[in-house]
Amino acid sequence: MASLTVLKGSNSSQRIKLDSGDEFVMGRSPDCQVHIPNNAVSRQHAKITRAANGFYIEDLKSRNGTLVNNQAIDQRTLLKDNDKIKVCDWLFAFHNENTPSPGPIEIEDGEGDSPSTVHASVGRMSQQQLLETQPSEKLRALLEVSNALGKTMQEETLLPQIAETLFTVFKQADRCFIIIRDDNTEALIPKVIKTRRANAETSARFSKTIVKRCLESCQSLLFEDAQSGSQMALSASIAEFRIRSVMCAPLVNQDGYAFGLIQLDSQDRNKTFTQDDLKLLVGVANQAAIAIDNAKLHRIAVEGAVKKEEEELARKVQRSFLPAKLPDVANYQFYAYYQAAKNVGGEYYDFIPLGHRLGIVLGDVAGKGMPAALLMAKLSAEARYCMLMHPEMNKAIAVLNEALLQAGMMDRFVTFSASLLDPINHSVTLVNAGHLSPLIYRQATNTLEEGISSEQSGFPLGMIEGMEYDSAEVRLNPGDTAIVFTDGVTDALSVQNEPFNPERVKEAILGEIAVTGDAFTPQEVGKRLIAAVQKHSAGQYQNDDIAVVVFGRLAEPHASGQSGRIATASGPMTQTMKRVPGMLHD
Repeated sequence: MASLTVLKGSNSSQRIKLDSGDEFVMGRSPDCQVHIPNNAVSRQHAKITRAANGFYIEDLKSRNGTLVNNQAIDQRTLLKDNDKIKVCDWLFAFHNENTPSPGPIEIEDGEGDSPSTVHASVGRMSQQQLLETQPSEKLRALLEVSNALGKTMQEETLLPQIAETLFTVFKQADRCFIIIRDDNTEALIPKVIKTRRANAETSARFSKTIVKRCLESCQSLLFEDAQSGSQMALSASIAEFRIRSVMCAPLVNQDGYAFGLIQLDSQDRNKTFTQDDLKLLVGVANQAAIAIDNAKLHRIAVEGAVKKEEEELARKVQRSFLPAKLPDVANYQFYAYYQAAKNVGGEYYDFIPLGHRLGIVLGDVAGKGMPAALLMAKLSAEARYCMLMHPEMNKAIAVLNEALLQAGMMDRFVTFSASLLDPINHSVTLVNAGHLSPLIYRQATNTLEEGISSEQSGFPLGMIEGMEYDSAEVRLNPGDTAIVFTDGVTDALSVQNEPFNPERVKEAILGEIAVTGDAFTPQEVGKRLIAAVQKHSAGQYQNDDIAVVVFGRLAEPHASGQSGRIATASGPMTQTMKRVPGMLHD
């Protein structure tokens, strides 16, 4: 007959029989077969199960764990007669005279070696549990380890220091391995190999099977005498290095993941490891795991800060390619807005003086982030050169397309919109390379129209060699405005994942005009469009870069505040760039 006797608890000396079923749940809930009225105990804390060969106990993922003979259990464990079960402050004695004693655990070496006997294993134990089981000299060693490991946050110096500390604590150790899993591939990498014999590190190797078993079970393992016992034949590595004793302990982070382990072995017959040594190694591994985890988090934080600083510098460099000021042209007004989805992006716009005319370009590089920003930088320089060298806009864009192809940018492309404003004739020549068509707002009729048809629009830049581009000419009457924007505007998503489609663009520009009957200046049109996009996407992550350029002819002659003037037939337009506060946004 099996039973539990309460040794410590509110019902001390009570005997609980385990003969009326096959499962006996221990916990705080009154429905449990073994009721433990303590707030520190989980509602269903542990379970004892009857089997053909005896009774097993397992922890039910409780908050404070279950101990058998002062060792935390993390898997189904066979109970022996007079085993002590500790659940928080309660202590039970298990009684069953018919419990068979378990045989030794055997593992197979992964390289064809014969079975090896594990003489002892220790599951995960809290540092408090370890302290309760250690004599005073061991406690001093643990404190020294903790103090030593707390003095550095650099992984490259921390791991050798751990090995040095282990050789100081475990005098019988001849070799030490600190093995860490690779974050990406899960491969086992020996970060530190330390030996007492000089120059022996290069030939030292560890048993992959023991390492794998330790990591998978999250248990510490001990081979007291690896070359003795009838149940174990010599493995190749043990024989080669004359290993007498081996112990290893997993390095476990706060999430319970074994990210590595420490292995120690001895070659002296008179200097084998004991179970007390194994428990001390568990304590050292606990401290080492915390130190390594903190060092890793420190490294990640430092790398993040460096990356943020580099991205901020890249953002400043990228912004230097964008115009710092808006053009100042008599009787015309300009507006520009740019916002990258990341610190840097691939949207680009520019104003390029071309004699009495003004080139206005807007490009959208496929992709986001640093690669798109680098291509944008090249696009900025090439576009200026091509437009300065080729007065016909469609010819200039064709040459720009060839320049990007020759640069080997075949894995990326650029949608591009180019406008050539002639403020003397009040006309705009448009060329489109796979970009959204510019919209023309006609104040007289309060309507929007596409500036260039889809038939006249060519392929994006950097896609097709020898591409020729068509152009379209649009006349701007007083009050007319051209609006050019990237697909970051129409693709902006709401919290319901609805895009800010072309119909919403039209409503943003014309909606209030239709209600009030008042016309808006180009700057007001641009501000209204951006405000509508921001309102639509409030609370949603910006999924694409946004760039908007608006320019147009004022309804009334602009008599003041302009430094530009229209030239007569004898000379070109004098044009300056004027900073307009609030028009060029981050």
